[in-house]
Amino acid sequence: MTIRIGLKLKIIIILIFVANYPNNIFSQSMSGNSDDAIISKKVHSRSSFGFSLAPYLVNKAKTQSLTGNYHLRTGYKHGFEAGPDLYIPIKNNYSIQIGLHAGGAATNYKLFIPGSDFNPSLGGNVDDNGKGPTTGLWSFYISAPILVQKRWVTKTHSFWNISAGISIRYYPVRYNLYGIGEIYQDVNGNQITVLEINTSIGNNLRPWLNYNIGGGHSMLLRNNNYLQFNLLANFSFKKIVNGTYQINVTGKPQSTGTYSANLSYVGLSFSYIFTGANKRIRKMYEEKLKSKTGY
Repeated sequence: MTIRIGLKLKIIIILIFVANYPNNIFSQSMSGNSDDAIISKKVHSRSSFGFSLAPYLVNKAKTQSLTGNYHLRTGYKHGFEAGPDLYIPIKNNYSIQIGLHAGGAATNYKLFIPGSDFNPSLGGNVDDNGKGPTTGLWSFYISAPILVQKRWVTKTHSFWNISAGISIRYYPVRYNLYGIGEIYQDVNGNQITVLEINTSIGNNLRPWLNYNIGGGHSMLLRNNNYLQFNLLANFSFKKIVNGTYQINVTGKPQSTGTYSANLSYVGLSFSYIFTGANKRIRKMYEEKLKSKTGY
C-alpha cells in the first residue's frame, strides 16, 4: 500500500511539473542542454501567425509651382497600417512574412500670406501653417506585404531581424475626387477664395507595388510567443494623390501649381506572434510521460 501511494504521489508531482514546465522553461539555464534543441524545433521551425500595428509618418506631398509668386508648401503627416501576418520558416533562420493589412494615410498643406499683400488688405494674415488642415481625405487602402526576413537568434531564443520585400497596395475606389477652399474676408467685407485645392485619390482600381525594408528585435515571452518591434520604411513610386492648386491674392496675378503624394512612410511596427509552441511542448512531454508510466 505504501509503495502504491508513493508511486501515485510521484506521478502527481511529475504531472504538475510538466503542466507548468513550458511556462518556466525560459527562467532556467540554457547552457547547451536538450531544452535548447526542443525550443528551437518547436518555436523556430514552425509557421506562426501574428497581428501587427504600424503607426507611421507619411512623406510630404509634392507641390510644383506653375505660375505666380505664391507657393503652396506641405509637411509630414501621420498614418497607420494593421492586419494579420503569416510567418513561414524556410531554412538557415530565413522566413517569409505574408500579410493582409488595411491602412490609411493623410497629407496636408502649408500656406502663409501677409494680409497686407492683398488690395484691399485682409484683417489678418493667411496662416494655414500645418496646424491641422489636410487635403482632407484620408487615403484608405488595402495592402498585402510579402517580405523575406533574416533572423539572428540569441541564447534566450529571442532574435534580431532584418526584412525586405514588397507590398501590393489597392485603393478600393476608382477615383475619389476632393476639393478644398479657404475663404477670407478683406477689410471691406468682400469674400475672397484665397486657396483652392482639387485632388483625385485612386489608381483606377489597379493594384500597385510598394517596396519595404526594416529591422528590429523580437522578444520571446514566457508563453513562448513573440513580441516584435521593428523600424519599417516604405517606398512608392506611384502617385496615388494627384491634383492642382490655385492661390488668389487680390491685386496680384493668380498663382497655380500641382499637388501629388505617393504616401511613402517611415514608422514603427508592433507585432504579436503566436507560435503555438506551448501547446506542442506540453503535448510532447505528456506523450513522453505516458509512454514511461503507462498512464
